[in-house]
Amino acid sequence: MVEKLTSLLFFSFSDKLKFSIKASLSMALAYLIPLSQGWAQAQTAAITVMLIAAMGAVSESILKGTMRVVGTIIGAIIGMTLIALFPQERMLYLLSLSVVVTIVLYILRAYKGDPTIFMLTAMTMMMVFKNGEVDDVLIYGLDRTYMTVFGIFIYTVVGIFLWPVKVEDATQESASALSLVQMALFTHRDAVEEERSTLLSSLLEKESALSGATKDIGSTDIDLSQWHSLVYHYKNTNAQLTLLALHDKEAYSERMTTYIPNYDVLVREIETLLEDIQNVWDKKEEIVISQMFEIRYDTDEIRKLSHLERASLVSAMQDMKGVHEELRLLAIKLNSVHSPLPTTFNTDNIPDNRRFLWGDVEHLKGALVSFIIFWVATLFWITMNPPGGFTIVALATGLSVLTTFTPIKPAMLIVVFTFSFVFATVMYIVVLPHLHYGWELGLFIFFYSFVSFHLVNPKMTIFFLLGLFTFNIMNTMYYHFGIFLLILMMFYLFLILLHIFYYIPFSTKPERLFIDTKNRFFRLASTLLERGRKRQEGKDSIAMQIAAKYAELHLMTTVKKMQLWGNKIDTSYFNTIEKSTLSAFTKECEKFAYLVELLYHRDMKMGDNTLIAQLRKNYTLPYFTELVDTYAEGKNVQEVDDFWQDETKIVKQVETSLTQSLESIDFENYTRKEIAQMYENISLRRNVWLYLFKCQKLMKKLDFKTLEESRF
Repeated sequence: MVEKLTSLLFFSFSDKLKFSIKASLSMALAYLIPLSQGWAQAQTAAITVMLIAAMGAVSESILKGTMRVVGTIIGAIIGMTLIALFPQERMLYLLSLSVVVTIVLYILRAYKGDPTIFMLTAMTMMMVFKNGEVDDVLIYGLDRTYMTVFGIFIYTVVGIFLWPVKVEDATQESASALSLVQMALFTHRDAVEEERSTLLSSLLEKESALSGATKDIGSTDIDLSQWHSLVYHYKNTNAQLTLLALHDKEAYSERMTTYIPNYDVLVREIETLLEDIQNVWDKKEEIVISQMFEIRYDTDEIRKLSHLERASLVSAMQDMKGVHEELRLLAIKLNSVHSPLPTTFNTDNIPDNRRFLWGDVEHLKGALVSFIIFWVATLFWITMNPPGGFTIVALATGLSVLTTFTPIKPAMLIVVFTFSFVFATVMYIVVLPHLHYGWELGLFIFFYSFVSFHLVNPKMTIFFLLGLFTFNIMNTMYYHFGIFLLILMMFYLFLILLHIFYYIPFSTKPERLFIDTKNRFFRLASTLLERGRKRQEGKDSIAMQIAAKYAELHLMTTVKKMQLWGNKIDTSYFNTIEKSTLSAFTKECEKFAYLVELLYHRDMKMGDNTLIAQLRKNYTLPYFTELVDTYAEGKNVQEVDDFWQDETKIVKQVETSLTQSLESIDFENYTRKEIAQMYENISLRRNVWLYLFKCQKLMKKLDFKTLEESRF
């Protein structure tokens, strides 16, 4: 019905306008229905709608609504169980509650899916507490829980029936867009460095978008495990294409068929597969699957090349073969997905999709800050008994998730709330007393909510919308400006708490966070590189395995944080830092991190290669983990050892050392697979070197020490 009405209009609503209308309608219904039925705690339902909408939910489904209800019920059960366990021991109750809430908020931070599930769990745990009273606490908790569930129901129903968001289109669009970039990168794999670099950045961006699209795949026809399997092959293809496009065009590239007689056939098959995969999302046509490709090497001609040229050639061909094989597997699975008959494919060998990011430093710090905020707010509630009672504790603790280690500054939130206060005051005096009918109140709530959702920055919507809750809307209204100001003071109190703990006990200035993440990034990269080397040398340990697992999990996330906080730095305070150079540095770090992860996985795969182990014994120059460790200590380029200063000289020395080491090896004692793996390893390690030097070249223009100085 909604779609038919929309089609009759001479214009179409934007996505933001649709969301604002849906959220505002949900807010109005969350008030009007309980008030019309004489239910208590109507504000609880409205607060629930506000929390869900403000957390940035894009789509709604019955599954999401059910999960939110489950989270709410779990929170209610835990909250009321704690009350029952400590009916007379309020401090033990508060201590237990603070610990459980802190754990839930940490899980919220670590979860990569819909965060409102855990937000509602934590808030419900705190909201069922009746300010320390003992009379009717069970009924009070049930009322709060019931109205929270009702708010979820209202928001879910409106989201499903009014302009429902179809995530399937977004996922298909992301996959198609990624395929286009893959085609462009393969076609221009020998282009100039600037063009390849731009395409590589676009590839990483599209891959990230595709990974993000999997979060809401539950509303599509594709099984979740099958979708993860498709994304897995897309990522593997990206890895092979990245390796293929990293190096500059070699002198022998014009004579590829001399060394690889069936090279042109391989190129044509890859181009055909890329084109067919890109088209399959729109046309749904079956892809013609080619046979597994076997590369034919002309060993006599290849022997005429130098060792480093052989390494480059063999590595490039293995990467192309890898691209071909990943595209074949992806095409087979896409044919299965788009088949008119019900078909499935095997997903047993696909790694599990990580739903949680455990052990993140900022998440742990944020959980600690939430715990401290809980107790400071609790002590303030106990000693001062402010208006709103324990609500201050619940709001300050729950909303701390939005302000700790995020770009949202509490000082700005106070400014936003002040504007909301002025707007709310005008509404309280001029409009609200003159409303007599339910439909008038509904229009008023809709208008107030629409202004909040549509005209205010989405990240700050919730704090502008808080003004609506200062009215204490009930069936029987008592207009008292003194009470209105007391409620306003309650909201200012918890905002001031958030502002204080934005700076203590951990600094959240962008420049400070950038320095921390930069040093951590190099430390994690060093851990991965060192573990790969130690395993091939037979010196692996359990401690190193654990450290490498952690580094693998957090390396790319740390780069994303570097980019976030680097963009937030106000460079006007630091005359030796240029914004453009800083941005370029973080982008190169992302590519370097991607290569480090690829090298680590190759090192693990080739850990039993005796030829690589022999090569390492003959290698005499320092490993570049020493340079990475130096940067992990926070040093600038000018402070590192002189050996690492001349990049051209280093590359030449490394190539000379490798050539000498290879000349002393009798290749007749090793299998063709071991030789191919060795050349692959050399080529990939060389690319990691070169990208580290690209990062270092940009670091020479940045004086990171100035970021550690006080800006005042």
